[in-house]
Amino acid sequence: MNTASPPADVAEGLAFHYASGGGLTRADLTLDTATMTAVEGPSGSGKSTLLALLGLLLSPTDGSLRIAGTDTGSLSSADRDLLRRRSIGIVLQDLGLLTFLNAWENVAAAFGPRLARHRAAARDLLGELGMEQLADSPVSELSGGQRQRVAVARAAVKEPVLILADEPTSGLDPATANSVMVSLRSCARRGAAVLLVTHDRAVAERCDERHVLDAGVLSAASKELG
Repeated sequence: MNTASPPADVAEGLAFHYASGGGLTRADLTLDTATMTAVEGPSGSGKSTLLALLGLLLSPTDGSLRIAGTDTGSLSSADRDLLRRRSIGIVLQDLGLLTFLNAWENVAAAFGPRLARHRAAARDLLGELGMEQLADSPVSELSGGQRQRVAVARAAVKEPVLILADEPTSGLDPATANSVMVSLRSCARRGAAVLLVTHDRAVAERCDERHVLDAGVLSAASKELG
């Protein structure tokens, strides 16, 4: 744990309630830079809501959230969008890759439409994640695990303080899941705080910190679970 740096993310009493019911009842969470944190929980426990709040895609109904030292509750909608683009990388469960682009172009797309300007950064990061030989491959020709690593690279290429990953190993065989976890750990070593939600206990146990969401309440995983 990098104690010399301030936390990347601090949530206190974070909550969000949907009009139809459900959501997140309470989350207190500190994410330090250069660490990996797992959140476990069954479907409907509030994991997706937590990710949306931490990713500034939803505004909390209660509580506070600081990202990179910024109190997000005082930001305008435009400033929230700017903070998300600059400081947060998100790995979606459906990946959201652009099938008409190759691997490095998908990574460079994190910066915007002028892909060539960021070719070197995209290719360098893909190389760091073990994808150097596939940088020019169309993503439609890549395996599920390879596409997942491209998505991780796209989330990390702007060197955000926070990377959020939604079930990053779901549906992958153990060897492929391992390559994705190695890629996420590489992102943490680069200085990001990585948070992933997962149903997989083995994946969670590879993280530095583990939390459990149950009925919308986030708590630290007990030692008995590990």
